[in-house]
Amino acid sequence: SCDMGTAVLCRWRELPRPYRFPGRVFNRLLAFLALLAGLSGLPAGAAPVVIAVLGDSLAAGFGLRDEAQAFPAQLEAVLKARGRDVRVINAGVSGDTTAGGRSRLDWTLADRPDLVIVELGGNDGLRGIDPAVTYANLDDILTRLKAAGTRVLLTGVLAPPNLGRDYGEA
Repeated sequence: SCDMGTAVLCRWRELPRPYRFPGRVFNRLLAFLALLAGLSGLPAGAAPVVIAVLGDSLAAGFGLRDEAQAFPAQLEAVLKARGRDVRVINAGVSGDTTAGGRSRLDWTLADRPDLVIVELGGNDGLRGIDPAVTYANLDDILTRLKAAGTRVLLTGVLAPPNLGRDYGEA
């Protein structure tokens, strides 16, 4: 669980290229997003629900041949196919850390998202950044999103095992 604001911590592992989302996992994610963003209760003709994915290469789609294969584009396509009026913004930057996401949060908020999926921290682990620094960056991101009235889904990855058990537990 996660005690930072109203966020939910979901653990996932880096996905193979091209990213493939198991149906069960993807359906659960979609159901959760629908609940958070109020997608199921929107009146007809309402403005689209705006979802931003603030992340690293997993969001940006690094190494994919086509931008449409990236997670944000896939998410938008599936939600639209299910009759949802959404716009998903890809705010992913390959190689980004929580500090990078924190520094460009205002840019992401300029689009006035209803929901932000925060997918950061993997590169912090790969670089051996102190977990307290990563936590502080995520805490600031989540606090600012909450202050902006934005709903949040915080995702995460497991720490690389080569940094030791203490690092992984932190």
